[in-house]
Amino acid sequence: MNNAFYVFMKLLPKNAASRLFGAFTRLRIPVLSKVARTAFAKYYHLNMDESEFPLSHYRNIGELFIRRLKPGMRPVANAEIVSPVDGVLSQTGTFDDGKQELIQAKGKTYSLCSLLRNDELARKFEGGAFATIYLAPFNYHRIHSPVKGELVDASYCSGTLWPVNVGSVERVEGLFCINERLTSRIRLEDGSEILVVKVGATNVGRIGVAYSDDLLTNAGILPRSGRRLDWMPNKIFNFEKGAELGRFEMGSTVILVVDKNIRARHPELFKSRVGQAVKVGEAL
Repeated sequence: MNNAFYVFMKLLPKNAASRLFGAFTRLRIPVLSKVARTAFAKYYHLNMDESEFPLSHYRNIGELFIRRLKPGMRPVANAEIVSPVDGVLSQTGTFDDGKQELIQAKGKTYSLCSLLRNDELARKFEGGAFATIYLAPFNYHRIHSPVKGELVDASYCSGTLWPVNVGSVERVEGLFCINERLTSRIRLEDGSEILVVKVGATNVGRIGVAYSDDLLTNAGILPRSGRRLDWMPNKIFNFEKGAELGRFEMGSTVILVVDKNIRARHPELFKSRVGQAVKVGEAL
């Protein structure tokens, strides 16, 4: 990110601009919306052979971006933890020093407590591990459960919407702690837990989840005045490994956080995939 663009993004009302852009992507203007959709698919070289429907089925960029895949396109590995998204696993690390710091980029770290805005929850993951997966615009943007388990709760942290590309990650201090985010906490059968932290980004900025229509970010539904909103399910939500958990309406980042029990079972978890492209359902 060069200096001029950084200054521009700093001054830009990113959430409002993203809502405006999101409204444009959801327009259904005859001819224009379809031309924009086709141009988007061509520019980003979308692999429509994987998609549930052909390109002509999608009425605008918005529908195209959250497209589902054909059944069987993402087989689920015989592993306890699998990738929840298509993207690049850019960072990983462990919480061994008591600081519970995550790597954002070379020379930049941030704390799990700042990411979650909850000291008590962060402490539950002492001795655990994390992985950061970045989604590019050409990726499939639905989010799936990395494990078989039950939804414990969810939380929303209000924030801004910086880009989450390499330039921003290297430049903006605490980026993942200042962008808005939506976290799902899932408990496995043995009581161990994993967090799926979904981080919003510039352009649309919406994050939705499969288990509640009320949890939709940057859409005027969730309050922006508080630091954190906790959400408790009113019924049991059980997810099979690889089941749909949510979606990004435009690109962003997922941060996985596992507790010490999961890490003890899988001491090399995430390490072999650093810097590599991953797909939904692949073993991590």
